Amino acid sequence: MMTTGEEISWTNARAVLRDIGMPHLDWAHGVAVNIVRQCQNTRHRPTYHQQTFLEAESPALLAYLEKLASSGDSVGWRTLRDRVQVHADTLRDSDMQPCRRPWLAAIWHALPELAAIGQSILDKPSKPKSVADFEVMPGSADAGSASGNGGDEKGSAGKTGSAGTVAKPKPSARLKLPIVAFILTEAEKKALGLDKPASDADARDEVTPDDPDETNRISGPEMSGGFK
Repeated sequence: MMTTGEEISWTNARAVLRDIGMPHLDWAHGVAVNIVRQCQNTRHRPTYHQQTFLEAESPALLAYLEKLASSGDSVGWRTLRDRVQVHADTLRDSDMQPCRRPWLAAIWHALPELAAIGQSILDKPSKPKSVADFEVMPGSADAGSASGNGGDEKGSAGKTGSAGTVAKPKPSARLKLPIVAFILTEAEKKALGLDKPASDADARDEVTPDDPDETNRISGPEMSGGFK
């Protein structure tokens, strides 16, 4: 049973899709557009049912919005506005059929980019891993082996697909966004914390050799999801 907040969210989602001239889309697209709009207006992260929705449908988009909210200044939110504005200008200058709420339409067109940026945030390690993170406790391998086959040398109880071991299939996401390439502005890199190397090794990789003509020059890591 849905809560009152969820019912209002789905009602607003249907209105959003109608206003941008895309009532044929899954209502999840309307929910995502409305969440981005509200976060931009309030400069706060998604909460309650909005957070629950994005956790299930687009963790990458949730990571992007949470990162903006945690930046603590208005610069990050301005980068969101500027990215949406690019799509708004494109829609205005194109021959596409105008809609009732062009800014919401621009947010919908920006969703794949926002999710791609959010995925790059998720892919970036929060801190370098130490050797201890990869250490295996003595006897853990033997214990795992015994639990996997029930102590039987033939491993009859550990066969894949045996009764009680099949995982339930995960429901397909309703918010299906295409994977797109993107280029971050300097303001976005700073606001999202993507301007710093993830580890000391990355920092060493970004050092430019003293000889500008050196053939075996070390290059910095490429942004995940960006242009090669």
